[in-house]
Amino acid sequence: MPQAPAVIGNLVESALGRPARVLDVRRPAPGFIEWELHAAAPPGGWRPGHEVQFRVAPTLGRRYTVRTVGGPDLERIGILAATDASGPGTEWIRRLRAGDRMTLLAGRHRPLRESGTRRLYLGDGCALGTIDAYVQDGAGHVVAVEVPADSVAALAARRPRYHFLPATGAPGDALRSWLERAVGDDVFAELDGAVLLGHAQSLQQQRRALVDSRNLPRRAITTRPYWATGKEGL
Repeated sequence: MPQAPAVIGNLVESALGRPARVLDVRRPAPGFIEWELHAAAPPGGWRPGHEVQFRVAPTLGRRYTVRTVGGPDLERIGILAATDASGPGTEWIRRLRAGDRMTLLAGRHRPLRESGTRRLYLGDGCALGTIDAYVQDGAGHVVAVEVPADSVAALAARRPRYHFLPATGAPGDALRSWLERAVGDDVFAELDGAVLLGHAQSLQQQRRALVDSRNLPRRAITTRPYWATGKEGL
């Protein structure tokens, strides 16, 4: 979770702040909250995959990815957040209600670097909104996400082409086991890129497994850590 003195936060907010109002709050699965906002668009407009930041306390911010844009209003954006972690950011999310007003921080959209046309996407629950934003058509992509066991059924019902893996043991264990099986079964034979998101230590293991198995070269793999063991987010 980004941290800065309150005076710095005030300066950044004055430069990049966009007024926003919560339109709707839903709980699509245990451990997840999805909310829609009407928010003034930054230069270039909103795009799925846009990174935004909210101040959840005077000296604390939390980053999210815009999952959806549009409907009847191009300033209507949707965000999906995992709430299984503890901390002030999660508590702030849980308090959100329709009608709440806030300021979010956003600049121009800077999309993730993606290689190839048929990609592998791996992540944990905190990365699901980002994966949804980039896997728009789903054609030919392979997606695996490690989530709390009690959320698997609800999430899979809405995303039947994704592989939802119940989290067991340490972070990344379920993804590591799935990846070992998939590599051995030649699931990735036609893939030419990968995007790995979420737990920093797990991303290192996943990238090593893909490179060592000769399924993908290192340059075809994008990694974006969102949190790390022993740290309060990145």
